[in-house]
Amino acid sequence: MDRLDDIRKKTDVPIVVANHEGFVTEINSRFTTIFGWEELDIIGKPLTTILPESFGDAHNLGFSRFQSTEIATVLNHPLELMTITKDNQEILTEHYITAEKVDEEWFFAAVLRPLV
Repeated sequence: MDRLDDIRKKTDVPIVVANHEGFVTEINSRFTTIFGWEELDIIGKPLTTILPESFGDAHNLGFSRFQSTEIATVLNHPLELMTITKDNQEILTEHYITAEKVDEEWFFAAVLRPLV
């Protein structure tokens, strides 16, 4: 399992980090290159901003469930999902999501590898 600090060091793949409330706190330059989102566009926005609208409810439910139970079903293994670019294109992407508790709050990081 990658730690948040290890994921933050990756420069060859897009990464996104979110806080315990599901708001984006970091992206890397590769994320900007592939998906078009600049830091000013996405930092502070909900993770659902980069997910298809049809997936929003499932994401929010799973996120809430993890927050209350701390039992994960989607962490630490690849998931094929669509990612929304800044110009509203959908890109099939492999999401590899990890979580780490820092000072009693969860942070989530995802490596998003385009599959097309």
